[in-house]
Amino acid sequence: MTTTPPATRNDLIAVGLMALHARLQATEEAVGGAIIAVAAQHQNLAIGYLLDLGSLLPECDALYRTIILLHREGKTASAKGGAE
Repeated sequence: MTTTPPATRNDLIAVGLMALHARLQATEEAVGGAIIAVAAQHQNLAIGYLLDLGSLLPECDALYRTIILLHREGKTASAKGGAE
């Protein structure tokens, strides 16, 4: 198994974090819209906002797991004598 060079790994983690941040912001906006809608007695609209979470949350989870995997790959390479 080959490992990702440290500089490349760091770049991939940085890009992953930026993507995760963007998806979490979209999640926050969806939930915020749902809160405003339900406060205005628009339950259907609130649920409509929440439907977006069906795709946003799995995307956030996938990005999170990818970032952690890249980090652990670096720890494993370092433990085996590779550069980190």
